[in-house]
Amino acid sequence: MSDSITPLNYFDLAYRYTRALSRWIKAGRPVRNEEEIKHIFETFCEPCEARDKTSSSCRYCGCRVNLTKAAMMNKIAMATEECPIDQWPEKNKGRNSNDQ
Repeated sequence: MSDSITPLNYFDLAYRYTRALSRWIKAGRPVRNEEEIKHIFETFCEPCEARDKTSSSCRYCGCRVNLTKAAMMNKIAMATEECPIDQWPEKNKGRNSNDQ
């Protein structure tokens, strides 16, 4: 792990998660499909030095990043969210879950 990644405290984790959840709900709960989640996770998150393998969370933002479709448990599934170091594609950002 890079020395430049500072661990987040519980207040920061809660604040960031609340903001992400709020953006997602406000946008109508848009989600990425299984193929997009898998591609992002396997291509960008899994090999990233910032991913904590024990908790499957990102050390930059503190969010969980995994293969689950449950958006509230996986930042990748929330189509409103982006990688904090700009690694993910933005192809389907903002798509509403009801449109699938």
